[in-house]
Amino acid sequence: MRPQYIEDVVEWNQFGDLEHFRYSILHIDEEQQRAEILFKFEPHKPIILHRHNSLNKLLVLKGEHHIYDADGTLSEVRATGSYTVAQPSDAPHAECGGDGGAIILFSIFDNTSGGTLYDLMDPEQNIVGTLSMSDLVAIYTA
Repeated sequence: MRPQYIEDVVEWNQFGDLEHFRYSILHIDEEQQRAEILFKFEPHKPIILHRHNSLNKLLVLKGEHHIYDADGTLSEVRATGSYTVAQPSDAPHAECGGDGGAIILFSIFDNTSGGTLYDLMDPEQNIVGTLSMSDLVAIYTA
């Protein structure tokens, strides 16, 4: 009997027409303004350029998590088991999985008082979309 793997038992969803990753919202605590979300990143295919406007805590559950600067330079590789506390930052980045892809648990904290959690950007770093805790709640309850 084949063992079960997390990627096989989680219901993965696509976020609009954004490519190279899937997500699964595990829980949202509206009172605490906190969300736990699994992200599944494809190997070597960075997702849309974005910046984090809120605190994110990340645990790499499977694979390697690759972080790229806005200019495409690989700036960090996080191995399975790596835990990162990422403060809000104006610096945009893209991310993806390593050779076998990656699965990462994100804990996202809305410390923006109802503002945006993420700014989504085009290659010229123009904001083309945003994501707020209200957006996550709407997705989760739909």
